[in-house]
Amino acid sequence: MDGTGDGGNRLERYRMSFGGRCQGVGFRYTSADIAGRVGLSGWVRNEDDGTVSMELQGTPSQVVRFMKLLEHAYERFPWRYTVEAMDSVEPDPEDRSFRIVYR
Repeated sequence: MDGTGDGGNRLERYRMSFGGRCQGVGFRYTSADIAGRVGLSGWVRNEDDGTVSMELQGTPSQVVRFMKLLEHAYERFPWRYTVEAMDSVEPDPEDRSFRIVYR
């Protein structure tokens, strides 16, 4: 994901891990709302260690837009989440929605 140009129509998928203050603050719901507005598919879930895992799928420009909107949604708070990892994984062309996954 380079964030340059319009990103074309190629489908990319990322597995991400978030740390910091990301549980108990509406992070999953906010992520799902933004992903839906941007047109991304994938999932988000809380992990037992206090982190949040996510897979996000869409065009590069959609992913960049998601990350900017997520950052904007939390900039008014005194605490922060952190992106601990972001790895490219194989896209799933059958995945067409974004959902919150419960353990």
